[in-house]
Amino acid sequence: MNAPRRLATGLALLLIAGCTDARSIAAPASPVGSAASPAHRVDASGHFDANVDFTTLRLTPRGRNCLIDVDGQLVFTGTIVGVATAHTQALVSATCAQVASAPPGTYPDVFHSKLSFTGTVDGVPTQADGMYAGRSQPGGAIDGRFVFSSGMAGELDVQARIAVGGTYEGAVVVH
Repeated sequence: MNAPRRLATGLALLLIAGCTDARSIAAPASPVGSAASPAHRVDASGHFDANVDFTTLRLTPRGRNCLIDVDGQLVFTGTIVGVATAHTQALVSATCAQVASAPPGTYPDVFHSKLSFTGTVDGVPTQADGMYAGRSQPGGAIDGRFVFSSGMAGELDVQARIAVGGTYEGAVVVH
């Protein structure tokens, strides 16, 4: 019973294949007007400056801790060149009264920033969404990570200082 069905399926495929040229079967056509270039891996390293807009700073008590919300920008140089707008939330291990009366980085925190990047990666124009997350130590040293998606994807290790900037290193894939 299966033999007639297989024969009919095989004949249908041959008939369809006979109505096209050989290239259509071996390689699907790309979308009309598509100028997409292939993705490629880039080893990335460089520097970034952190520009904090302290006029947007909001402090919200969370028990004996303080939640900070603030906007700013990260300005990249090196393999990645451009600007990422950022909204950052940090949970600081201090009361909001202590945070308000001390310089940034006085108390340890954990943070994450939502990023929207526009610029170039290895000379290729790129827009990407991302996240910057990590921990700061008393004194402001940061161990963190950039994680990007969309126009570039990948993770970069970060060594930085709060409200100053730092260095990044790792690999991304540029789409």
